[in-house]
Amino acid sequence: MSPHQEVTEKSTMTENSVAPTVLFYRPLPAWIRFYFYGLHGLLDEIVFTALFGLVRDGQWHLTGHSSIYSFFIYGSGSYIVEQMYVYLYTKRKAPLYTRLFAYLTFVYVWEFTTGMILRQFNACPWDYHHYSYNFWGVITLEYAPFWFLLCWYQDFLCGFLLNLRKIKTAVKDD
Repeated sequence: MSPHQEVTEKSTMTENSVAPTVLFYRPLPAWIRFYFYGLHGLLDEIVFTALFGLVRDGQWHLTGHSSIYSFFIYGSGSYIVEQMYVYLYTKRKAPLYTRLFAYLTFVYVWEFTTGMILRQFNACPWDYHHYSYNFWGVITLEYAPFWFLLCWYQDFLCGFLLNLRKIKTAVKDD
């Protein structure tokens, strides 16, 4: 079954129903998945910055930080990765390593693009100039292992959310 396919089935009549009911199994709407991806990305960033501060600087108070822009960056970026998943996995049957490489490439392009747009308004919440392998301070290769793990998780998450169904019940008129 395709991730966007709607499944319909008729239920049997019960003693409490007057007419047979029809169940519609629909995929979650795109706006709900975008909202989930945005909140998830925002939370991931807060947890990552808290743990990174603990490991790098010994900050035991585990204070993470992020920006509201991250909600929109992660929401839209993850939604695009989801569409890549549909194309690469369900239509092209690409192996996991190919999908992960495509996702990782997109993550860096997306982070660079959104960072440069936000810089035009002096609103970019991150600055990687202090890292050795940075490009214009907007992206850094030192985060590649973390982005790679996040891409692997995103691949799993896309499959899960696209197969999650919302049930809608309707009464069939005869």
